[in-house]
Amino acid sequence: MLYQDGTLGLIETTSEKRPRLSKPGQCLTEEQYQARRMAWEVGVADRVEALQAEDAARTLSDCQALVDAGIVAATARRLSGYEGPEPDTVGGSAE
Repeated sequence: MLYQDGTLGLIETTSEKRPRLSKPGQCLTEEQYQARRMAWEVGVADRVEALQAEDAARTLSDCQALVDAGIVAATARRLSGYEGPEPDTVGGSAE
C-alpha cells in the first residue's frame, strides 16, 4: 500500500479481492512495494550517514575549541566526545 501521505504499508491477503484501506491510498504490486521500500531504506541509510558525519564534525570542532582554549587534548577529547585521531594530531598535548 502507498498511502496518500507517502507512507508505505503492507497488507497480505489470501484472496484476489482488494483490501479495504483505513486511510486514502493505493494498492501496489509486490514489485512496486519492494522498489519503494528499497528506496526508503537507502534514504534512511543516507540520512543516518549524514547525521553521523555532522556529529563527527561537531565533536571535532568542540574538541578543537577546547584545545584552543588551553584544555589538555586528552581532556578535551573526553569533554567533547571526540573519538578521531590521537590528541597530538588535534592540537595541544596529551595528559
